[in-house]
Amino acid sequence: MRTLIQGGWVVGYQHGHHAILRDGVVVYEGGRILHVGPTFAGQVDRTVDATGKLVVPGFVNLHSVANIDIQTLTLDCSEIGFAASRASAMEGGDPIELSGERLRASARFSLLQALKAGSTTIVESTTMAPSRFEVSRQEVPALVEAAQELGARLYVSHKFRAGKRYMDADGAWKIHWDVAAGRAGLAYGKEIVRRYEGAQQDRIRTLLFPYQFDTCTPELLAEVKAAGRELNTAIHMHTSQTLAEFHECLYRTGRTPVQLLEQIGFLDQQTILPHLLYTTLHPASGFPVHDDSDLRIVADHGTTVVHCPVVYARRDRILDSFARYRSRGVHVVLGTDTYPQDMIEEMRWASLGCKWQDRDASHGSAAEVFNAATLDGARALHRDDIGRLAPGAKADIVIIDFTRQHIGPVDDPIKTLVYVANGTDVETVIVDGRVVIEQGMAPGVDETALVAEAAAAHLWQAEQFVKYHPSGTSTQTLFPNSYPRVPQ
Repeated sequence: MRTLIQGGWVVGYQHGHHAILRDGVVVYEGGRILHVGPTFAGQVDRTVDATGKLVVPGFVNLHSVANIDIQTLTLDCSEIGFAASRASAMEGGDPIELSGERLRASARFSLLQALKAGSTTIVESTTMAPSRFEVSRQEVPALVEAAQELGARLYVSHKFRAGKRYMDADGAWKIHWDVAAGRAGLAYGKEIVRRYEGAQQDRIRTLLFPYQFDTCTPELLAEVKAAGRELNTAIHMHTSQTLAEFHECLYRTGRTPVQLLEQIGFLDQQTILPHLLYTTLHPASGFPVHDDSDLRIVADHGTTVVHCPVVYARRDRILDSFARYRSRGVHVVLGTDTYPQDMIEEMRWASLGCKWQDRDASHGSAAEVFNAATLDGARALHRDDIGRLAPGAKADIVIIDFTRQHIGPVDDPIKTLVYVANGTDVETVIVDGRVVIEQGMAPGVDETALVAEAAAAHLWQAEQFVKYHPSGTSTQTLFPNSYPRVPQ
């Protein structure tokens, strides 16, 4: 069926960049875009009236955590409270990951939330930080099943590691190493690539996922890189998330995380590093001011950095900065990380955080963060068929309602999107030519029941964190409410 969308504002693609078409049209048939332009003279089977609305390419979310998210408990908490959400009382770890129906509810809930806010390509990283080496082998199948139902374009991977941090009974953080477990995880990660790459009419693709830089040995990472070359697949890995991680690597090896990754040949255009907050340029690193050697290394190797500003703003951390990384040639893209899965909010916080950090209102422009959420995200995945509205590209299209009262007058639709709109303004989402969100809802999905299932899974998980925390304290002590709750 051939469908014509009559804009509004259409963000088309020409001459290597986005361009705005006022009252333009987008025509798609099957899973491909046929035409983008001022008008279309051919026959169509259906017309969608997008008057007063913004038509954009689907967002490319490079780092999404498909969990209900236990971190919502830790908001407004100190680092001790935050650490409690990651603690394990025993060296062997406690089985607190979601499984079975709880896992399926989490996967469906999180993917649906990302879709409803305009993410059409979603790179999933995990459903929960693993408390064990032998992490659940149910996670990827649950995500693939949810993507099939909901119609998402999804990248999946099996997380693995060779070391596990835990908190002992005295509250001290320690690490237990099991290199054999890391290699077993890599073997299963390779199996996931072979099993799911290209599934669901190529809406499912895969990556390798050594979970955290500081819980993988250099030897394991070298093996991962060899496996990536063998399978011709990208690798993503949480890197330099904390200052402690940065300095611990420097203390153990005499190199920063970036320098160590370069030494073992890990950095190239097939490497994606979520976060990378701490580098030689960061003021807290202890390196001389203006030492941008880490960023130069990343840029020289064409490695991608995924910026997830909202989750770190909540933890009083910030990338220093989006504009500085880009000015050194670093390829910076955007992801949502944890709840809520709203890429429009991520664009806003990427822009505002950059302006605050650099004390320059011209930095982190709306156009730059929009590119990071579309064209640059596609480039990180080595794709020229997503993140743009152009003939031959995938029919991944989002319509955002700009007629709502809070939007107000629109001078520049991209600035309005970044600084005024949010995920609830997304009206229609189309993936591969299939309408997966219509009038803000997912056709055929009982969202009320799904929210109830997600809430039950969240409650269970919160109870497990408290149950296995070494302090033996209460939920209210670890995660205090904003105000006292009046007994019913």
